[in-house]
Amino acid sequence: MAGDQYAQAVADIAQVFMFEQWLRHYFVVEKDGKLFIEIPHEDLVEIHGKHEGLGGLADMFNNSEISYEKCQAMVCAFVGARFDGSKFGPDVVARTLDSKAFKIEMYVFGVWLKGHESFLDARKLPFAEWQEMYEGWKSLDEVKEYRRKLTAGGADPNQSPSACVH
Repeated sequence: MAGDQYAQAVADIAQVFMFEQWLRHYFVVEKDGKLFIEIPHEDLVEIHGKHEGLGGLADMFNNSEISYEKCQAMVCAFVGARFDGSKFGPDVVARTLDSKAFKIEMYVFGVWLKGHESFLDARKLPFAEWQEMYEGWKSLDEVKEYRRKLTAGGADPNQSPSACVH
C-alpha cells in the first residue's frame, strides 16, 4: 500500500475509533444495570452537521445497549462499510487495523485520554475540540519523542492492534 494511502487509512480509521470513545464518554447512561448510549436530538443534529461522515456511527449507537464486544463489532462494521473497497482498496482496512502504526496511534490516544480525563469530564466538549486538543498534544516534543521510541520498537504499547481503546 502506498505510504500516503496507508497514513490516510490510519488517520481515517483512528478518527472513527476516537469518535466512538467520545460518544461513550459523554452519552452513556445506565438503566437497570445495563449501559446504553443516548444522544439527545440536538446533539445528534450537531453531529450530523459537523461530522457528516461520522453521523452514521452515532445513529448506530444511539438508544442501544452497549458492551465492549458490541462497541468493537459496531465500530469495525462501520469502518468496513465506510472504507473497505470504497475509499481504500481491498485489504487496506484489515492491514491498517493490524498495523503497528495504527496500534501506536490508538495507544497514544489512550494515553492522552487517560491523562486528560478530569478535564474531559468537567464539561461536554465537542468532538472537534477533542480532535484539536489531541493533535496539539501530539505536536509536543515529548510526545513526538515517545512516538519515535514506540515506532522504533523501544517500548511496547501492549495493546491488540485491532481492539478498541476502552
